[in-house]
Amino acid sequence: MAQFFGNKYRRYLRLAVILCLSGAAGLSGTVFALSRPELYQAQAPVDGRSEAAQTAAFQAAMRIVLVRVTGRRTADEEAVFAPLVNNARRYVQQFRTAQDNQLWVSFDGAAIERWLTQNGQPLWGHERPSTLVWLSVATGPQSGAVVSADDTSELKDAIDAAALLRGIPLVWPPAASANAAANAPADLAHRLGADAVLIGRANSAAATAAVRWTLQFQDRSSEFSGALDGVNRAADLYAGLFAASGTLAPVDIEVSGVADLREYANVQTYLESLTFITHVGVLALTADAVRFRLTTRGGIEPLAHALSLNGKLQPLPAGDNGLHRFQLRR
Repeated sequence: MAQFFGNKYRRYLRLAVILCLSGAAGLSGTVFALSRPELYQAQAPVDGRSEAAQTAAFQAAMRIVLVRVTGRRTADEEAVFAPLVNNARRYVQQFRTAQDNQLWVSFDGAAIERWLTQNGQPLWGHERPSTLVWLSVATGPQSGAVVSADDTSELKDAIDAAALLRGIPLVWPPAASANAAANAPADLAHRLGADAVLIGRANSAAATAAVRWTLQFQDRSSEFSGALDGVNRAADLYAGLFAASGTLAPVDIEVSGVADLREYANVQTYLESLTFITHVGVLALTADAVRFRLTTRGGIEPLAHALSLNGKLQPLPAGDNGLHRFQLRR
């Protein structure tokens, strides 16, 4: 990805930040959160009006989408995805010219998902943790100012652009919270609805600043360095947990605590919304429990990770014959 998103794409990255910020207007501190259709939309430079230039832009946009929906940083360079890249035009549903010699492209997400599934490649849908970024920029040897949602520095723009390319929803602290020295990032993340905390310390506000990062997500904590490594390593971790690969297979689960038809419908709708589940069937209804048969890729592991993300269904000890059981949380 480093080769593809080199110097000639910096203009695109700046534009991407502007677009994602305008699309998130009204969301307190949130940079963006891509919907399922938006995962398959991208902008790429277009060099003229010829068919060849348009084809090249379609292929560039497809590379961007592949990095985002597979979770693999190098997907844009991997030969296994050449059939999708070379035939990018075939998957285009809509396109239009945009500012700054860009072409906006919307691809057929369902068709791309089918290809990835049939070819055993990972698919990372919209199950994406939101991450609070608590980034202090050194103003002296002992202190630093925390970057807020209102900040317009090169470093914040670069981090936002990298997050957009990887499909990572970021949350920046409101100015009032960033200025409160006593604020605990983990507590603030909870109040803002973020799932993870990315804590960084930068030596400047330049796009090439040296930054030391600590990522805290659920029971995991890791450290790394580099201006954009915080976003990229977070994306790598999330993709490893939430991206699913392999052929479709049935998984049976039981959900208890379902009191009425409304709750039953809500649980079924929620399960159907998960990217890697293609079908939800009902096997049995007993008292306040519903046994579902899910057609899913990746088996129980990505399902369990996805369910843990918002906590709607809390895991219970396994039932008879290892049946996976969950409790509906109200």
